[in-house]
This record gives sequence, C-alpha cells and structure tokens, in this order.
Amino acid sequence: MAQTDFQKNFRLVLEKIFNNWQNLRLAVEHGMGGRNGQQQAIEIMEYTYKYCIGNENITQGELQDVVEELLDQEFDTICEDGSIPEICRNLLRYKSLCFSGEYAQIESELSKLPQGKEWLRPDVKIVYTPIAGENSSSEDDDSSGNSDDDMDVDDEDSDIASCSRVTRSQTRRKQEFAEPEPGWTTVRTRRK
Repeated sequence: MAQTDFQKNFRLVLEKIFNNWQNLRLAVEHGMGGRNGQQQAIEIMEYTYKYCIGNENITQGELQDVVEELLDQEFDTICEDGSIPEICRNLLRYKSLCFSGEYAQIESELSKLPQGKEWLRPDVKIVYTPIAGENSSSEDDDSSGNSDDDMDVDDEDSDIASCSRVTRSQTRRKQEFAEPEPGWTTVRTRRK
C-alpha cells in the first residue's frame, strides 16, 4: 500500500514539474516535435516517471543524460538554460521526499510554482506553429478551432534562445577548419 501511495504521489509531483517546464512547452508550441509533439512530450514525461520509479539509486547526472537524450531524439532540441539539471535535481529530491512520506513539505513547495493549465494531457489541444519546411495539409491542422484548452504563444514566449533546435548538420557547420600545413586539414569543434 505504501509503495502505491509513493508512486501515485511521485507521479503527481513529476506531472506538476513537467507541466511547468517552459522550454518543453515552447518546443511543442513551435512545432519542434511535429504535429505529434504534444504526444511526444507526454511520452517523455511517462518515460521519465518509469525511469525514476524503476531505478532506486539513480544519480542526477544519469537522469539528466536520459532527459537530454529524449529531448534531442524527440524534438531535435538542446536546452542550454540549465533547466534540465534543475528539473532532474528536483525530481530526485521529491522522489526521496515522497518515499519518506513528506507530502506536506512537497505540497508547500510545489504550491509556489506558477498555477498554469495542465497541458501534458491527451484531452488538451496545443496550438503550434509548424517549423519551416514541414509539410502540413489542412487535415493535419485540427487545432484551428478556438477551445478553452488551446494554448496561445505569448510574444515574450516566442523567444526560445535558451532552448534551441540544433541539427547534426548545424553542429558540423560549427566546426572550425584550420590548415596548419599545406595538404593537411585540422578539424576542431568550437568550445564554448
């Protein structure tokens, strides 16, 4: 019974954190995951939950690697704003607090998060802007109606510089080429 309570409560915590992760929402709204981006985000949340529940002694670094890889695979996106380490640190901390039954402390801390709509649910429709070059037909755009659950992109949210779409070919273009001797080319990746 206690294990079931732990899992149920940890799931609520994880959902609250993921629903407040602005960069994931922006990736979905900007069409980085295509027309199924919202479903992919839900699957990332579900996978992260199962990974956390299924592994007793995971480190923040391990969880961070998993979340970064999922975001890269599903959205071709790399977050450079520090949100992933923060999310992973909090998930592991809340997992420990849930396991200890410290639900009052968790509720107190999570109540300080912005009270937004839960958007990581199949019954909520997300309005997204397809990325340039994506084929979209009228049948793909089923979010043209304005329901109460549609989320609009605020002008201030449209700047997603902290979480950018980087393709592998763009990564290759960031490499520096220098010719130390005629006939030889040295290739180095730019370091930040």
